[in-house]
Amino acid sequence: MARLGFWWSEVLRRRVLRVAAWYLAGAWVLAQVADLLLDAFDLAGYTRFVIAALVAGLPVALVLAWVFDVTPRGIVRTLALAPDDATRDRPAVTQTPAPENSVAVLPFTNLSRNPDDEYFSDGLAEEIRNQLAGVPGLRVAARTSSFAFKGRHEDARTIGRRLNVATLLEGGLRRHEDRVRIDVQLVGAADGFQVWSRTFERRLGDVFQLQSEISQAVIEAVGQRYGQPLGTPARLDAPSSFEAYNAYLLGRHHFHKRAEASLQRAASLFQRAVELDPGYALAYTGIADAALLLCVRHYGNLPVGDAIARARPAVDRALELAPELAEAHASLGLVRLTEGDAKAAEQAFQRAIELNAGYSMAHVWLGLALLMQGRFAEATERNLRVYRLDPLAPIVVTNAGFDALRFGRDQEARERFLAAIELDPQFPVPCSGMTRLEATRGRVHEALRWVECAIRIAPGRAFYRARRALLLLQLGRPGEAATAVEEARALAADNQFDVELVVALHMARDEREALLRIAAGAAGAAIGPAQRAYAHVALGRPDDALACYEAATLSPCREVDEILNDEWVWRLPHSITCAHLRLVSGDEARGREDLQNFVERAEGYFAQGIVSGDVRYWTATACLLLGRIEEGLAHLETAVAGGWRHGWWARLDWNLRPWLEDARIAALVARAETIEGGARSLAGRSAVTSAG
Repeated sequence: MARLGFWWSEVLRRRVLRVAAWYLAGAWVLAQVADLLLDAFDLAGYTRFVIAALVAGLPVALVLAWVFDVTPRGIVRTLALAPDDATRDRPAVTQTPAPENSVAVLPFTNLSRNPDDEYFSDGLAEEIRNQLAGVPGLRVAARTSSFAFKGRHEDARTIGRRLNVATLLEGGLRRHEDRVRIDVQLVGAADGFQVWSRTFERRLGDVFQLQSEISQAVIEAVGQRYGQPLGTPARLDAPSSFEAYNAYLLGRHHFHKRAEASLQRAASLFQRAVELDPGYALAYTGIADAALLLCVRHYGNLPVGDAIARARPAVDRALELAPELAEAHASLGLVRLTEGDAKAAEQAFQRAIELNAGYSMAHVWLGLALLMQGRFAEATERNLRVYRLDPLAPIVVTNAGFDALRFGRDQEARERFLAAIELDPQFPVPCSGMTRLEATRGRVHEALRWVECAIRIAPGRAFYRARRALLLLQLGRPGEAATAVEEARALAADNQFDVELVVALHMARDEREALLRIAAGAAGAAIGPAQRAYAHVALGRPDDALACYEAATLSPCREVDEILNDEWVWRLPHSITCAHLRLVSGDEARGREDLQNFVERAEGYFAQGIVSGDVRYWTATACLLLGRIEEGLAHLETAVAGGWRHGWWARLDWNLRPWLEDARIAALVARAETIEGGARSLAGRSAVTSAG
């Protein structure tokens, strides 16, 4: 029955029944027309061949419907899901009646002869939407959710219900030579009837005035329905030339695709815009945002330092030109977040929201700043507010999935990730979310399948290949893991977020020469003193390891937060290892203090409902080192029972080594090596040597 239910859910998801209905209706019409025409030419005997061809075409149409889907990005191959993924109800948020002061700006239809002008019609609609979003008293649906209906021809009432708005602004745009004409109409979402319509026509050079006129007309119309006047439109950051504006709109078109190549293209177009108009503040924010999203933390492989170096001057210039521009303050927040100053980032995002509460990316990035500070409950609440603001944005839905997973709500997380995939099958982040869900619950084979989906979508992203390497290590395939790491390092040689995995891989493969290079600091710029220290630990050099750790900036609390944030592919417990080394060296007071800080931070999160096998494991090792054996056993058992499957690491971990002879711990480690499907990790391999 489960298989039958899965098959039926896939039929519905892939819209096979809808295609069948349209095909049968079209085939019936064609058969009638063919019968009349063939009879007129005394060829009635051939009617049976036409009918046979139409019947034969039905299975072909159904197969194509199963394999492919028509999306706003064109025809794409439908992502295959596993039977366990059949449940796909969209995330539920309590629906309240749409307020009369609410509007959604839908993408304008490109009526020009040149289909390449579509970026211009989309961009102009987005700019009008952004201007309306800054109007006090007007509630405007987020851009991503509004544009999710592009090309789908949904009923106005359906769109209004999905976006929870009372009115929809629709339009058609026609460019011809140096003029632009826009026909716009405001539609009531409750009944689908037109409220008013207007036609605007201007020279292209007057397009900024056109935006303001349309915005003001919408404000007046919505205000009349609302029963009270609304505020005035936000001040338009108009460039001095249409060419600069055109480059900016085309840049935004590519920016919204969130792929590495499109972000690079967007960055060059934003740069072109500021070359044409050095006073165009919005274009500078585009330069900054594109550079930061291209870094290894987000959608590309650009080193963090390089991304900041590109972004910071652009942000400074934008704030100098337009101190009250919300986008500029949000870009500043993203710079500070990338620099690691989460508190300053939070302040900048709050300022952006004060200036324009409708700028959804400020809300999204504020959630990241809260996560970086370990304020997970607040981040979850913030992301829920963003979800209400922008319910059809794939990244917003995906972030809600990560929130649910962090608090152990697995079914909700699964539904969110799958909903995001359905919204945009070419967006890799929810596939990464499914990877984490399956991996943290012990379903490593399924996790591997999902990360390979992410790699197919974003083959140039190093993070996904490094995550694949970690899964291969768990499956006992170290050679393939090494190849995956090499692929990741070739794409992003100085990526600090996978260097811990490199150290662990060399340990798992007993590669002493490679560990010697790391310990000597000769293995790349991303290798820091903490990684050098652990290489010394693996090589049996405790004094050298402790010296390296003294040169590093370690914080037990920050390490717990970083594990929960999932930026690192694999995180070594440096605070715990350093504390262990101090215990061995006789500095018992400092060692115990750091271990206690780690345990208290972790247990505080557990009390809030946070679920993490990795944090449980390292909390277990800290408790064991503190001599709290029963507590350590309890944490380790909870980790393994919840799906922690890194027994390969437990046998390498110097911190756990003194307790591997304990029958109870040995049994838990053996369970942690058992992978669903029968594969096993690197059972029996020990660390390269003992550190003391």
